[in-house]
Amino acid sequence: MPNEHPIYLGTVALEPNRWGLVSGDRRPLLRPSDWLEGARVAGFDGIELWENHLLCATPEDVAAVLGSEVPLRIFNSYASLEDEADTAREAIASWVRRSGCEAVKYNVGGDAANAERYADRLRSWSEVLPEKVRLLCECHAGTAAEDPAVAARILEAAGPPERFAAIVHLGDEPDYVDELFAALGTRIRHVHVNFLRQGAPQLEEIEADVRERIAALARHGFSGSWTIEFVSGVGTERDRPADLLAAAVRDLAVLREALG
Repeated sequence: MPNEHPIYLGTVALEPNRWGLVSGDRRPLLRPSDWLEGARVAGFDGIELWENHLLCATPEDVAAVLGSEVPLRIFNSYASLEDEADTAREAIASWVRRSGCEAVKYNVGGDAANAERYADRLRSWSEVLPEKVRLLCECHAGTAAEDPAVAARILEAAGPPERFAAIVHLGDEPDYVDELFAALGTRIRHVHVNFLRQGAPQLEEIEADVRERIAALARHGFSGSWTIEFVSGVGTERDRPADLLAAAVRDLAVLREALG
């Protein structure tokens, strides 16, 4: 029976080259075998897959991901909406069709003046994606969607909330989260559990704060899915896949308990 509050493992959390700091080109150092079995044993409900873990994978690794007991639920895409050409977005759509995942995470560009252009490209992208796949806008710092009003303008122009939805970050300032809900309402369907701005503590170290933030989301009517996006150890001497997976598993236990 599916969990009422599904929690996914973000594979970007475990990837040493997630920001291109190791080789400069963001080619992954991890293979699916480095995290699939750990995710299964820990009891994650699915995977939010960093795109290069498939785009750069061998045929054997692709087969492992697509045939895993832990389903690929969200495709974490960095296909640009600044680019007029649809090539990268169509390539992602092909992977989404192959994997059967239910959502695509994306980021808009940084220019609020291009809001209508972003909306147009989102609509075009949706037309080559399976009908039930949701497009999840990450309201990320440095993008136009960081401004709740601009995010609302883009998504309203793109289409209905069931298709064009949004992500909030659990570690964002509560007042800002309130602003996002005021602007986006039921479009907010997913949470990234990310406390990088607070130094990436283990959730058990800030459990009371985590519970308070979860309660605030519930008051806004949120009842969607969750991804453990970043964990304790990222950017430190403990930024090693095995240590990060262990941290993610500990966070999973805390989040599972807090969600009830």
